[in-house]
Amino acid sequence: MIIEQGLKVPDTSGSIGLGQGNRVNDDYRRSRVRWLDRVTEQWSPLAAKMEHAFRRSNHAAFGFDLGYFHEIQFTEYDAKYEGKYDWHEDIFWVSNKSTCSHRKLSMVVQLTDPAQYTGGDLELKEQPPEKSKLRSQGTVIVFPSFLEHRVTPVTVGKRYSLVSWYEGPPFR
Repeated sequence: MIIEQGLKVPDTSGSIGLGQGNRVNDDYRRSRVRWLDRVTEQWSPLAAKMEHAFRRSNHAAFGFDLGYFHEIQFTEYDAKYEGKYDWHEDIFWVSNKSTCSHRKLSMVVQLTDPAQYTGGDLELKEQPPEKSKLRSQGTVIVFPSFLEHRVTPVTVGKRYSLVSWYEGPPFR
């Protein structure tokens, strides 16, 4: 249902960088993204579940100072364009630390049955979980936004996922 409804939202090319630095770079990232408005009646129940998962994960494992649950990105990686996203972090370290909020936690929700695509593996550099666990449909992973991660090129089919971030005051 999430995939079916998400595909009805207008899409755009996935970009890299934050704020004024947003740009499309097909050598680095090839994906289509749709933004799900977490406060609408359609998406608020999903957003509430994601926020709950963020807070439980933070309480159990991280203890970060959190403040703002970001929007939800519905992401598509398609073999037609070898969808991928090379190694990156979800936090932008170079900023005005006194006024800026920082991404603290990142979440990826695996929507696609792994039998429907080849490639498209979410990989984390530090203490990576088993690939088979990350590919299972319905898997939710929460990790610090400063951990490097990537999605390898999709070579067959399509991979859909939800991505979101929880922000908070700068790290001290």
